[in-house]
Amino acid sequence: MNDTPQHIKELQLKIWLSKSPAERLKQFMEDNSSLFQFWKVAQKPYQKTTDSNADKKSTDSSLPAA
Repeated sequence: MNDTPQHIKELQLKIWLSKSPAERLKQFMEDNSSLFQFWKVAQKPYQKTTDSNADKKSTDSSLPAA
């Protein structure tokens, strides 16, 4: 990221390092869990779309055989 000023990056690092290792680990695990949950929810509509497209291609007689 190039749009964050250096003094803000330094302040964020100072705040992060002021936390105990246990607090940092807890925050990392919570963030990681949230990220996996987000991706799980975000992929559901995509999987339905690609699954239905695959079904359509396999049953569409106007498409040439592969």
